[in-house]
Amino acid sequence: MENTDKLNQSRLFQYIHGYRFTQLIYVAAELKVADFLKDGPKDSHFLAARTNTHEPSLYRVLRALTSIQFFKESEQGFELTDLSQFIISDSPKSLRVLAIMRGEEVNWKPWGELLYAVKTGKNPFQKVFGMDLFEYYEAHPSSGRTFNEGMNITTQHDIKAILDQYDFSYANTLIEIGGGLGRLLFAILEKYPDKNGILYDLPHVVKGAYTLRAQFQIENRCEIVGGEFFSTVPSGGDVYLLKRIIHDWDDERASKILRNCHQAMKDEGKIVIFETMVQNDYDNPEGKVNDTHMMIVTPGGKERTKEEFSKLFQSAGFLLTQVTPIGKGLYAGLYAIEGIRQ
Repeated sequence: MENTDKLNQSRLFQYIHGYRFTQLIYVAAELKVADFLKDGPKDSHFLAARTNTHEPSLYRVLRALTSIQFFKESEQGFELTDLSQFIISDSPKSLRVLAIMRGEEVNWKPWGELLYAVKTGKNPFQKVFGMDLFEYYEAHPSSGRTFNEGMNITTQHDIKAILDQYDFSYANTLIEIGGGLGRLLFAILEKYPDKNGILYDLPHVVKGAYTLRAQFQIENRCEIVGGEFFSTVPSGGDVYLLKRIIHDWDDERASKILRNCHQAMKDEGKIVIFETMVQNDYDNPEGKVNDTHMMIVTPGGKERTKEEFSKLFQSAGFLLTQVTPIGKGLYAGLYAIEGIRQ
């Protein structure tokens, strides 16, 4: 019993101090420290000169990161470890942008008002910044670019999992709603050369999709359309895709998006939503924790259980027919949630 208590205390201690490690890693990522260590150990004087920082303070931060094996310290200086290799800027597996994104005030400040949300039911992000999340990114372009780059990393992981786990061979015309630059839809069309598609998002967003579409060499099979999904969506698709869109909105607005899809699709059409889903077990924490994040940063957004998705589908005229686990590794909470027109 005593050993169990010590283990549990140690585990809780790490959770309590988790914010410290987020900020330590953020500083190392922002300064690109790992990039300077790719070719071997460097001391703090060298790193401070390259990063234009205060050497004694930088040393203390890097030394603190050795306590979680993020860096290793030797007589030659600081070295990379299996963890810090993932914040090297040009690594194909880099998570540097995500480390920066989670360390910026746009993420940690609203979390500091979690108790406010619990006591009042009101949105912490609005309290802290006086605007919603997307207005913030519009007003702070640098953070907005970091967010978009971070979401791009998430999308790349999502796409690989989706293409590995979900079969689109039954589809003819796929319409992705809120598809951003089109990476998911373009990758699907690349894998299935007999399919056609339409990418739909806000006009200023899809402006950036034309170059990427050309890279995938699918110009003759994919149309790019600008618009606003609360008003209307393109018609004629037999499969409507929405990836990590519905969780941004409360039930009323989420239902509006789905109803627009219902009205636009063919009679035999299908809706396929790729979202994190809340599971009632201890082995799938992502949905539950991310649901709290949505409560903090969005005015009504949330992650949903299967039962909640079923009710949401019914409100928009769909019958939920299948839920398929998609995510692996970093994003193990991702599911394909399918529905047909009633």
